[in-house]
Order: sequence, then structure tokens, then C-alpha cells
Amino acid sequence: MVTVVTLVLIGAGLAEAQHEPFRIDTDVFSGDNREPFAQSITIFSDGMVYDFPQMGPAEITVFDPARGRIVLLDGQRRVKTTVSTHELLEFTAALKVKLNQMGGVMADTADNPVEKESDGGDQWYVLGNRLVTYRVRGVEPRFDEAAARYQQFADWYARLNATRPGSMPPFLRIELNRALVQHGLIPEEVELTVSPERGLMGRNTTIRSRHLPYWRLSNTDRQRIETAGHQMAKFTAVSFQEYRQASNP
Repeated sequence: MVTVVTLVLIGAGLAEAQHEPFRIDTDVFSGDNREPFAQSITIFSDGMVYDFPQMGPAEITVFDPARGRIVLLDGQRRVKTTVSTHELLEFTAALKVKLNQMGGVMADTADNPVEKESDGGDQWYVLGNRLVTYRVRGVEPRFDEAAARYQQFADWYARLNATRPGSMPPFLRIELNRALVQHGLIPEEVELTVSPERGLMGRNTTIRSRHLPYWRLSNTDRQRIETAGHQMAKFTAVSFQEYRQASNP
């Protein structure tokens, strides 16, 4: 006999399976430079998210929300590491406490209220504090659920990035992601400006990113997913600490 609970679980699985795959290409620029210093391809497929760098270190990021984990794959060293979403939540909770203890502008990056406004005709959304300002312009995705799926990945990716030495705390970016999904949008352009207190040479530092969505996967995209799956099966597992220390000698 099929129970109601079983039907609910089957329905949830089918709903996830029916999520349309898509990909987002990202170019990242410094200031007014026209040539990107970083590029990536992020693929959403079958409940998983795969992030492939197109410049720099050959590190693939695989986000598996069903298992609550992020797997990092180092193609050069042929090693992998896994960090759980629970571990990332613990890290960011401790980071928030530390920032609040530091006080001043650093406390602003933790949980102080942030400014929010809209740039009117240009449809830019602005969010910031005394240290950091984000400006973002969004675009409606072709699939209704795509905005929430992008937000989920972007939130966890921001938390993961916060574990890297010298990276920005994730809290303001998470707030930005939340604002976008409330409007049913994914980012089209994002500008991050860091104040002179933390910018280079006492000047504002601006990083821009441009995001281009594709609503159908190519054969090359599917080959990328296969490559990630092969690496997950074959690479040697190491601890997150060992992985990070080897990546930052």
C-alpha cells in the first residue's frame, strides 16, 4: 500500500527531477578594465551545481544541496575535499561573533542594518554599509525556480569564499541574493566597491561581474559534468585544512 508520505516524497523527487537545467557564464573585471581577470561557467543540472573556472587554478566546485555538502576538485594535484554546509554555518557564525567583537566598520559587515535603495530608471539595486557597497542589476530568468536555485548556490558559495584568507565576509552578499530572489531575478551585473579603509592604496576598490544565462545545456556542458563526476570518483580525498594549506603555500 502506498502511503500519503510516500506519495509526497515521490512528488518532491519528481519536482526536483523536472527542474530545467541551465548555465550561467560569469566574467569578473577589476575597475574599468575591459579584459576579465576571472571567468567561470556555472551549470545547474539534476539538483546539483557545478562551477568550472575558465581562468586560473583548475578547481571545480560541486554543490550538492541534497547531501548538504560542497566538493572541491583540484585537477592539478588530483585531490578532492568535502566541506559540509553545517561546517560552513559554524564557520560563519564564529566569524560574525569575531567581527562584532572587533567593532567599528568591521561590525557593520556582520549583522548591522544595511542601506537599501533603488537607482530608479536604471533598475540598479544598491545595498551597503560603511565598508562595502553592492550595486546589482537583475534579469528575469526563463524558468520560475531558477532565481531560487541561483540564490541557494550563491549563498553557500559566498560562505565558502569567506573561508579563504583575505576574503570579504559573506553576510552582505547573502542579503543581496535574498533581495534579488524576492524580485524573482538573477544577477545580470554586479559591482562591489570596497571603501579606502580596506581598498588598495587607500582608494576605493571596485570589482565588476557580468553574468550571462543560457537556458539549454550544450554537449560540452554535459561533458563538463561527466568530467566532474569522474574526478569525484577517482581523486584522492584529503581534509579541508590539508587541501587549503596545499593550495596556499
